[in-house]
Amino acid sequence: MTKEEAVNLYESNFYSNMTAREIAIFQLFEERLCIPFAVFHKAVEESLGRPVVDVEFVYNLDGLRQELLGVNYVI
Repeated sequence: MTKEEAVNLYESNFYSNMTAREIAIFQLFEERLCIPFAVFHKAVEESLGRPVVDVEFVYNLDGLRQELLGVNYVI
């Protein structure tokens, strides 16, 4: 997605009718932020059923993705 497309999506409020899980899945797998971070953050916490600290989005993005999708693995 281009920067312009992401900005247009952000401004359109397209996410307003999405469930928390839909928001979390969409944004966790989209490189560009298309949803206000506070909305996205709350959706991830609600979907995972636990608090998520901001740094997890930087240092544990793959872990959040896997946790959301229910993927269990051991490295």
